[in-house]
Amino acid sequence: MAIPKETIDIVRDRAQIQEIIKKYVPTLQKKGRNYIGLCPFHKEKTPSFNVSAEKQTFYCFGCHTGGNVFTFISKIERLSFPESVVFLGNMLGIEVRDEKGGIHDDKLDIRKKVNLAAMSFYRNMINSPRGAGASSYLRERGIEDASIKDFMIGYAPDEWGALTGYFRKTGMNFDIALELGLLSSSAKSGSTHYYDRFRDRVIFPIFNRNNEVIAFGGRVMGGGEPKYLNSPESELFRKRNVLYGLNKAREHIVSLGRAIVVEGYLDVIGCHQAGIKNVVAPLGTALTEVQVRLLARFCREIILLFDADSAGINASLRSLDVVKDVSVDARVAVLPEDDPFDFIRKRGVREFMAIVDSALKPVDFRLERVLAESVGRDRLEVLRGLFAIVAEIEYESEKSHYLKKISTLLKIGENEIRSDFKRFIGKDGLRFNTPATTSDPGGNQGKIQFLVRAHREMVELLCRYPELIEKAIIDFAENAIEDPDAAAVFGKMAELFSAGERISVDRLFDFFPDGSGKIFLENCLARDYRIENPAAAYTEIYINIRLYMIERGIERYKEKIRKAQAGGNADTNANLTELEIEIEILTREWEKLSSYKYNIQTV
Repeated sequence: MAIPKETIDIVRDRAQIQEIIKKYVPTLQKKGRNYIGLCPFHKEKTPSFNVSAEKQTFYCFGCHTGGNVFTFISKIERLSFPESVVFLGNMLGIEVRDEKGGIHDDKLDIRKKVNLAAMSFYRNMINSPRGAGASSYLRERGIEDASIKDFMIGYAPDEWGALTGYFRKTGMNFDIALELGLLSSSAKSGSTHYYDRFRDRVIFPIFNRNNEVIAFGGRVMGGGEPKYLNSPESELFRKRNVLYGLNKAREHIVSLGRAIVVEGYLDVIGCHQAGIKNVVAPLGTALTEVQVRLLARFCREIILLFDADSAGINASLRSLDVVKDVSVDARVAVLPEDDPFDFIRKRGVREFMAIVDSALKPVDFRLERVLAESVGRDRLEVLRGLFAIVAEIEYESEKSHYLKKISTLLKIGENEIRSDFKRFIGKDGLRFNTPATTSDPGGNQGKIQFLVRAHREMVELLCRYPELIEKAIIDFAENAIEDPDAAAVFGKMAELFSAGERISVDRLFDFFPDGSGKIFLENCLARDYRIENPAAAYTEIYINIRLYMIERGIERYKEKIRKAQAGGNADTNANLTELEIEIEILTREWEKLSSYKYNIQTV
């Protein structure tokens, strides 16, 4: 949904952040210029959550979360930015339309209506005499009547035209039903014949996190292929974006800070039935990055729980490749036997949770898998498998830890393991137990760090005092700013200024809803200070950067002189003269700026 900027600004201007947050933070009280309360995003006894009515921003000094009113709603309600605008608009009585002028996609609503009608039909069937066999099957599998009702499980009769006839009576759109995979069609005698796609299957409705039915999964009860028949992808349903059971598990995942990912529909239902309700399942064999990022919005820990069979383990390995790129703590557990549903029925919740709680970090899990499969294999081949895992680890200190662990597990001397690992990766100069930074005899690292700090300081000042942006655009170019986060924020401010739009730190959060740009803005809010003369502060930063750049320029020309003197060619004297003139010009500029800086500091 693309919402016009004008609408976003109307919602923002109408929404007084302190009043909105009070609805979620009852402890919020005015204290001086700001409002203080207990943070809703982490547990605390002493209030550290700060709301500025003047800036229309919030910041927690405990968990370092901050932003504007849309950021708050996005985080507290787990919504995307457009969804947060719509949510706030509804709260304030403002109609939020997309850029095409529509509030809803009419065709999308029709698809939802057709799916809802199909779910109602399937549910009626399982409660009718035609669904007696399906009800018995589910009870034999251990699914209770309450779970059948809670998860809206249904039954598709073993008939070609049961759902088709229902749709014809209720006036459902057959073209939409075909698109959603509820019906199929064939051409006979020049006319189109429609028939049910799901037949003699237990039907599991698939919901989005807003509790809207978007697809179905149908399972055979005896023999037959495919075992599961799922809805095709549509405008409503993208398999890689959906997790089965998330609509019911979301609040439990948030409350516990952990999501347990199992393999199938019945595993989710069985866990929920046993009181373990922070459980979801992907609609395939492995998690996708989209699904992982979706879970990361609700928790900081994901447990990948798999059956003991090799297919489950292979799926877990593929999932780990996705999880490592997302900021979430992922662990892996494998049941010694059965699937989660049957394991809980046989051995109880306590043993099941003991396995979940003992889940391994991804690297430990991979190492254990290699060792578990090492029986009868050549020791050198096993070492190569272990070293390949360690080589992927980013930090040297963590690599060192796992090399020591391999030494212990294989009962091989640690020095020998480290030596073999160096040869394996082909870097004889690799060092262990050393800091990640390297020595910098030329001082270039220090130079870069100075500019990073100075540019960040300059952009932070602009965020607090955006009236300075007009001067900054003349003095600085976005691609000349060393720090990428500061450069991105500066570029957006310049873009807003060029378009004649209002600039404020609360509005900047709209363009950086997550990632390092958001962290940069949060850091701006963390340092709550006031400057008596912002223009003078900006001038001082600018002069310091200019002085520094002049010094680097002088150094470069001096280095050229040294090289020219060492070369001793016919043009040496002419080159030396030109270089000396450049140094003299830069030196005069440096002296002039230094004098100006001294004068403004002593005024």
